[in-house]
Formats: sequence, C-alpha cells, structure tokens
Amino acid sequence: MDIISFVSFTFKEARYIKRWIAAGIILLIPVANFLSLGYLSRSSSLTMIGGIGLPTWERKNELWREGARLVYIMILYEALPCSLFSFSFLLSSFGNVVTVFIGGIVKVLAVLAFIFCSFFIPFAFCVSVQDTDVRRAFEFEKIAGAVKEVLVAYVAGYGLAAICMYVAYRFHVIPYLSFALSSVLIYYVLLVSTYYFTRLFMRTSLSAGKLS
Repeated sequence: MDIISFVSFTFKEARYIKRWIAAGIILLIPVANFLSLGYLSRSSSLTMIGGIGLPTWERKNELWREGARLVYIMILYEALPCSLFSFSFLLSSFGNVVTVFIGGIVKVLAVLAFIFCSFFIPFAFCVSVQDTDVRRAFEFEKIAGAVKEVLVAYVAGYGLAAICMYVAYRFHVIPYLSFALSSVLIYYVLLVSTYYFTRLFMRTSLSAGKLS
C-alpha cells in the first residue's frame, strides 16, 4: 500500500476515522497523550508485519508505556538543542549588548541543532519499535547509515511532513474548536508520517524484514 492508498484507506471506514480523531483529541491532554503516541508505535509495528488498516485501542496500559518510550527518545534527542535554547535565553536576559549578541548566536546554533537532531528521530523511532528496545534508538551510526540509503525519499518526506505540521498548527487560530481541530490534524500528519517512514525504513539494511 502506497502513501496515497493509506490516506484513502484511513478515510474509507468510520471505525478508522474515529480511531485517529480520538487520538488527536487525547493528544491535547498531558500524560494521557502518551496513549496517542503509543498508538503511533502500534501503527508502525502493524505496518512492519504487513498489516493493513489501523490498530485497535486494546491493551491501553501497553499503549501508554510505548508512548512513554517515544517521549523518552524525543527528550534525549532534543537535549542538546533544548540546552542551547535555555542558555541563549539566559544570556539575553542580562540585557547587556555583548550577552544579547552571544545569546543570538547561541539561539541560531540551537535552531540548527534542533533541525539536525530531529532529522533522525523517525528512523530512531522505527528501529526501537522493530526491536522493542529503546536503546536501539541511540545507535546513531547505524541509523545515519540507514537514512543515507534512502536519503532523497527521507528528506522529501521529512520536509513535506514539517510543512504539513506547520499548516495543521496554524488551524489553532480558528475560533471555538481551534485547538481540538489543530491537534487532530497534527496527529493525522504524524500518523501518515509514521506509515511513510516505517515503509521507508523497511527498505533499508537496518530493517529485519527488508522490502525488495
């Protein structure tokens, strides 16, 4: 199933639509939103074994733990840019011309670090799902090698996902149900991206069930 077929399939039946809409709404709720992130993990796992459609919401305790693992991966990957952002704000808060200037440079470095670190998260996520081992997400050399094998498709998917995420985020300015709508749209972008990068991951040598 290609990406267009997947999008069409997830809109085809009411039961599938309800699943990702529910996940998008739950995404707004702190801590409980680990369930939504865990659902991404389960979706990736289903794709890896050749399953069709979207997984169910069964075994919610397991879903929550899978989501917590994804949050853990994201926190460690973004530790450097977050530290740099904090340091730049600290320098800028002094109000001194020199410290404000240095703070601006550090902020630029933080943005670059964020882009670089975030770039590898999709495959880090995939390998951790495949091997059910969060430590595999930090085997950076192997992950970078897998990205290199499908670099053009990876960059294209990453760029398009980032654009779609931004567009979905902008829906929060719409009155009334703005945040709920934005959250659901953002989650759907994450869901489609999960499918795309999982399929892409399965074409690499890092995948246990490499696609031809």
